[in-house]
Amino acid sequence: MLRKSPGEAGSSGSRADDSGKVVLPESKPSLLSLADIEATRRPFVEARPMPGPPYRDPRIFSAEIETLFLKMWLCVGHQSGLSSPGDYLMREVGTESVIVLRGDDGTIRAFHNVCRHRGTRLLDDAVGTVPACISCPYHSWAYGLDGKLLTAPLMDEVEGFDKTDYALGPVRCETWNGFIFVSFDPDAAALTECLAGLPDFSRFGMERLGLGATHEYEIAANWKLVCENYGECYHCPTNHPQLNPVSHFRSGGDSFEGDYFCGGPMRLNDGCVTMTVTGQTTRDPIEGLGPDDLRLVHYFNIYPAFLLSLHPDYVLTHTIWPVAADRSVIRCEWLFTPRAIARSDFDPSDAVDFWHVTNEQDWAICERAQKGVQSRSYRPGRYQSLEKTIYFFDNWYLRSMETALSGNCNGNNG
Repeated sequence: MLRKSPGEAGSSGSRADDSGKVVLPESKPSLLSLADIEATRRPFVEARPMPGPPYRDPRIFSAEIETLFLKMWLCVGHQSGLSSPGDYLMREVGTESVIVLRGDDGTIRAFHNVCRHRGTRLLDDAVGTVPACISCPYHSWAYGLDGKLLTAPLMDEVEGFDKTDYALGPVRCETWNGFIFVSFDPDAAALTECLAGLPDFSRFGMERLGLGATHEYEIAANWKLVCENYGECYHCPTNHPQLNPVSHFRSGGDSFEGDYFCGGPMRLNDGCVTMTVTGQTTRDPIEGLGPDDLRLVHYFNIYPAFLLSLHPDYVLTHTIWPVAADRSVIRCEWLFTPRAIARSDFDPSDAVDFWHVTNEQDWAICERAQKGVQSRSYRPGRYQSLEKTIYFFDNWYLRSMETALSGNCNGNNG
């Protein structure tokens, strides 16, 4: 469940006027009508998808950043991308920027990407390595890989200045199955508590996998359209002609939902062993998988926007970073077993090329959908039976955003 922001719980917001009469606060205007919210919350066979405003309204987008992305755990990447001391990832959401790096002691830590002198942004690249310290480009304050201030030129001339008072601001950082998560909310529930309801994926040994390829996309579509598109294959026959011969669009099994996730498996077609252009590969399956896993691909959305796809021989992730109501950055990572990567003929292109084509097709249709939901004429139809996971996602979103969308300053986020 989402945690309330400090000071929210137990505060009515009421005040007394000059006569002592209690005056209740005025509610903010609703950003989404109650009728639209209730239409999506109906039982699946009666429900309608969300209307246009959540995909286009900049006020709603701003509320999402504050309510979801700055309150929940966000996956920034896999630990194999930080193999040596000084290796770092930088990620941005809203006005916040975080540096995640491996220290000299091997520990992965996260810090605000903000110099403690006058707030200058420290690092710009999404991925990189700092040799021994992080140096501010403005006045050359330098920080160790543990975030402590090492040097501050001429600050010995400032009376009472103590370097120990000016370490980089920490950001909560935890790992799950080899994936690094951060949270900007110091009161957020522990990551393990949030993900406790997920199916047990330990058999995939994801913490042992290594990064084989990455690709970043910037698309003109709302982040939720990407999540929803990921959650259904109703669109696959029309948009992915290369996919259906490998995994039929109606091959999905039961869909699962929890407080922090939704998803489910799809089956590989007979004669296919993985999701590649040909359905074949020279890679061995991930060691320890059972017969069922060798016939399935497991697709899960870990809220708000971490898309995890587990294949028999590799793992693919999409992390979605919202930029504006109509723009998103998506970072894809392909992870392989150490045995596969160590081979002299290691070539991930069969999987990478397949998903790059699929991604480009998805982004094109998401951008087309974005143009459509911009129209004031848009009225949602009904969910098709293959869109059960979208229904789960939409209802999680509306529950989590209820207070922000309704304008009820005394509500809660569930």
